[in-house]
Amino acid sequence: MFNPLLNIVSSTHWQKNSHPQSCSKQILSWLLDETSLTKKLEQQCEKFTVEVKQQLNTNANESVLSQLFPQSEQILVREVLLHCDGVANIFAQTEIPYQTLADKQKKLANIGSESLGKFLFQDKTLQRGKIEIAEFPIGSSLHELCDVLQQPCDHSLWARRSLFYIENKPLLVSEVFLPASGIYK
Repeated sequence: MFNPLLNIVSSTHWQKNSHPQSCSKQILSWLLDETSLTKKLEQQCEKFTVEVKQQLNTNANESVLSQLFPQSEQILVREVLLHCDGVANIFAQTEIPYQTLADKQKKLANIGSESLGKFLFQDKTLQRGKIEIAEFPIGSSLHELCDVLQQPCDHSLWARRSLFYIENKPLLVSEVFLPASGIYK
């Protein structure tokens, strides 16, 4: 059902501080929102859940973090679907260098179906880097995922990513807004 790693991070051109003409104001408002996506989704539905699709360890050279943090040798990759009322709204991929998984952050490796957003946004040391956005045209691997999720899609999908720092330790979070997310209306 899922690729060993659905490598959304390096599979397209990510844009910093850009407002593509093909991106509506509605979509852009969700992509550039710096508040907790978990909290925003919880406000839109009665039951919010996280479904872990896979979590695995990989070499940093298979990650965009190898470009950003060449000292990282191993990375923990977590792929989840964020559900609102039982329907997948977001596909999220998190890449965490092993160096980040020390001290209090060690529990990031074992949060299971808990929301990463809840963990991140309650940490007083949290800093968020710039949000980058990307467009995934029809035919991308993410559209194949939509088909598997029974959410056929005849338009581009939009995603965002940003580096987060907890106690100055990095992790990369990428989020794809699926057709059921409601942002494409």
